[in-house]
Amino acid sequence: MAHAAVYSVKSAMMELESNSAFKKHSSESISLDDFNSFLEAIELLPSHNLVDAAASERRVKDAAQQLIDLIDSHVSDLLLLSDHQSESISSDDYIGFTLSLTQQLSELKQELSSFLTALKSTEQQQQQQQQQQRKKSSSDYNSNGKQQDLVGLDAQIKVLKEWIQHPYSSLLVTTIAGMTGIGKTTLVKHVYSDPCVVDGFQTRLFVHIGPRYSQLEEIMLLVLNQLGAVFPTSDKLLHKNEDYLRNQLSEALSRQKYLIVLDDVWTDTDVWNRMRFNSFPEYEKGSRIIIISQIQSLDYSMLEHQWIIPLPLLNDEHSWKLLHQTTFSSGYQCSSELEKIGKEIARNCQGLPAAIIQVGENLRGKLVQEWKTLSENEDPLVITRNDDTPLSKALYFSYMMLPQYLKVFFLYMGVFPKKYMISRTMLIKLWVSEGFLSLNPSSEEFVGIYLDLLICRNVVLIENKASVNMNTTKNCSMHFTFRSLCVNEAKSEKFFHVLKKYTDCKPENIKSHQRLCVHNNVVLALREVHEWMESVPNTRSLLCFGPKQQYPIVLPLWFRLLKILDALAVRFYEFPHQVFPLVQLRYLAITCDRELPNSISKLLNLEVLIFGRHLNIKLSKNGPSYLPIEIWKLFKLRQLYCMGFDLLAPPPSDGSHPVLENLVTLSGVSVHSCTKEVLSRIPNLKRVAVQIESAHDSVETFNFFSQFTSLYQEFESFKCVVVNPNLSSQIVHCVPNFPVNIKKISLSGCGFPWKKIEVLSALPNLKVLKLLWYAFCGPVWKISGAEFPALEFLLLEDLDIEQWEFEGGDMRYMHRVIVRHCYKLKSFPDNLIFTDLVEVDDCNLSFMKKIRRTMFVSGEPKISSSITPQLT
Repeated sequence: MAHAAVYSVKSAMMELESNSAFKKHSSESISLDDFNSFLEAIELLPSHNLVDAAASERRVKDAAQQLIDLIDSHVSDLLLLSDHQSESISSDDYIGFTLSLTQQLSELKQELSSFLTALKSTEQQQQQQQQQQRKKSSSDYNSNGKQQDLVGLDAQIKVLKEWIQHPYSSLLVTTIAGMTGIGKTTLVKHVYSDPCVVDGFQTRLFVHIGPRYSQLEEIMLLVLNQLGAVFPTSDKLLHKNEDYLRNQLSEALSRQKYLIVLDDVWTDTDVWNRMRFNSFPEYEKGSRIIIISQIQSLDYSMLEHQWIIPLPLLNDEHSWKLLHQTTFSSGYQCSSELEKIGKEIARNCQGLPAAIIQVGENLRGKLVQEWKTLSENEDPLVITRNDDTPLSKALYFSYMMLPQYLKVFFLYMGVFPKKYMISRTMLIKLWVSEGFLSLNPSSEEFVGIYLDLLICRNVVLIENKASVNMNTTKNCSMHFTFRSLCVNEAKSEKFFHVLKKYTDCKPENIKSHQRLCVHNNVVLALREVHEWMESVPNTRSLLCFGPKQQYPIVLPLWFRLLKILDALAVRFYEFPHQVFPLVQLRYLAITCDRELPNSISKLLNLEVLIFGRHLNIKLSKNGPSYLPIEIWKLFKLRQLYCMGFDLLAPPPSDGSHPVLENLVTLSGVSVHSCTKEVLSRIPNLKRVAVQIESAHDSVETFNFFSQFTSLYQEFESFKCVVVNPNLSSQIVHCVPNFPVNIKKISLSGCGFPWKKIEVLSALPNLKVLKLLWYAFCGPVWKISGAEFPALEFLLLEDLDIEQWEFEGGDMRYMHRVIVRHCYKLKSFPDNLIFTDLVEVDDCNLSFMKKIRRTMFVSGEPKISSSITPQLT
């Protein structure tokens, strides 16, 4: 976490330098060289090398936080004074600040130097002492076959055996991947020891690699040692020569059929690829190499040359089976009451075998009441760094093996409640607003790489993929074990604190925490809690992710350095005026029954504004409601979500024309915001979501979208939802002309006839098309082979279509087709048999049977139904 602390200092210093009021008093630039050098040095170090320097690292973090508090307080004072033209900071105040700044900068630099010295002085000792500890920590569940029984892995065992024994497979290498404790090594050992596998190879090796051996040459040397290869030891340079070691491997494995298992591999993508393609000899004899790793490659261009067998989490049935056989002796029949409680406990383990086994061992010999108590706990296990159980050690080791720059992103995942569906776009907004990284409006996609890196290391779970890019995650979640580790580690680091119970809110628990995460909004109604929260005035984030409140709650808002306020789940009758002095706010999400006040213009640092009304508050029937004209003063605004409100074009002031150059997302507005006067002031807009209220917008057309075509060369997505459409008439009277480079279109309730879809089908770069609830109407949709040249994702939901026809050609780029609730649909184009994934949910029974019988090249379609009997 020292990396994150120093990066935050660097960002704070840059923000201070950019402040115009500060520039008036200071002509000297602040040198960031020491911070840049430190960040570069620490990024090169493996995370586990920092263990022995933990005390020094904490001093770095404390010194960094004191400096950030000083800078942020001064910047807040400058911003508040800028609202009062007659007031300015005094010379004495400035001198006092600069003296404190100089002193604290010097102290931080001393701590940085001491920290790096401590790392260097202990490096040799770490190398000697940590090798066995690393091996033990990362393979506790791997070394003891009795600890993890094989339940629910029959399909993976079959696939692995078939690949090993397949005489014609050209794939030399496969990877068994999955999170800690999921049973990777146990599964491979089971197959490795199978008599049929043993008899099929002349040479078999099971090599434990571990984190110490991260270079290809080191791994090759380990394999050679186990093969008993003898070569000159006098020339140490030969041991680092990849070509020499490759030749030695070729000689040692000369003309043999071999099976080599490389267990517990922690290497980067480059090493993986070199290992796969040119490190081990292949004599077309059916040799096999199995890599067991928690890390999966992020190099999607190499996927066609790789074969990865991901291990899934267990379902409820297999979870209970494993818990039962772990807890009870063979043949024991537990009571129906105990079985019901046990199944709930097993379900709470979320399918992780190692967690189920640990819980099962804890339950041995326990009374029914103790089982019931455990079933009512939020988590069946608590994971901390100091816990001596094998599972806690393995999970903490996975955390320690994260690169320094990734740790802050991993810990932040814990701010969300258990089983929370975490949106990729929301996460990126929060990360950027927290200051974890800088962002230009064009680089949002790049920011997502940090989430992808956590996923490829199997510390974050994928819930579903994005429609535009199937390699990108749309929503994710955390397994309760890693989330428990996040929450406890964050509490120890004073990174964030979760408020769920009354006792969580006491001063001794929340003192010095940078972020407060409210997972039960009811605690905010207690007067004592408000008083206690005054003890943490330097809190930077207040995140209210508890269940939505029907009635208003007073929210404590005296955190003068607050940068993030997410209170969408908290209802306000009126916009809280306590927000306006929070001039450091970058992210504001709030639910309010009234309109947004003009004073919003005081929040000049605001980058994300999410403003909505309570669900019970109806929109005006007399026309659109507008945001205050002062919204155009928020020049840093990047994302604007304002359900039920519109942007009003500002009149020129003193000959100037306000422009929101950084705004890339505009959502929740109606067509009244899509005028040339408005759109011309948002030159970099990429995403628009329009909502049309049929009550007063039914006469509106999509003519407004011609403005998009003329104003924007690059455009990503457009979404239109007609609320409560009149199904007896066409709501939107013509299909708009979209920008030629648009990638994603989502329409709902528009009522277009199918013949008008030719406007969309001609778009050369359209990758995603979602048609929902009466978007197009009519019994027949005909597609020609020349239409939709780049379409990859198609969703049809709640449409009255009966015949879907495809004349000539094929959609060669189509990856995924989803059909939901189209109860009249009878036919499916045969041309789509090459689609990678077909999903059908609750449609006509005969149609679903037809899809079931269709032979798709990529395999069986995914069919589900909640209202029809089991398909056969």
